[in-house]
Amino acid sequence: MKKSITFLILISSFLGLNAQNEYDILINQTFISSIGSVCEETPEPDPCAGLEVYLILKFTKENISIVEKEISSCGSEYITSKLDYHWELIQNSEIKVHSIPKEIEYKFLKDLVLKMENGKIIGYKKLWNKKTSRIEFKNTKLL
Repeated sequence: MKKSITFLILISSFLGLNAQNEYDILINQTFISSIGSVCEETPEPDPCAGLEVYLILKFTKENISIVEKEISSCGSEYITSKLDYHWELIQNSEIKVHSIPKEIEYKFLKDLVLKMENGKIIGYKKLWNKKTSRIEFKNTKLL
């Protein structure tokens, strides 16, 4: 009986350390992913008509800053949205963002699920055709 209890305590502490390590990996880090592109049809050829859309996640101990940024094919940058919310790491290594539904109603964040997988942030987003898109975020320090 003592061995079983000792074993359970050992396993519990290991699981707690693993969650803490995942939490620590996120603190004071910035992650980025390309989430789409836009091409505008123009009457005259315009090399600046295209945009690449990025989602940027900046973590602090308590908050996450979520920035949606567009970069034109000419290099001009536009921040289309910047939101700050409280976050926490919950079961199954999911990153729970305590967003305000009304604020994200028309944003890419709606129905986006973030998870830690093998030390990386992976986003899962249900698309209009019921398929799920997998989005990998890269740590900006590693770029």
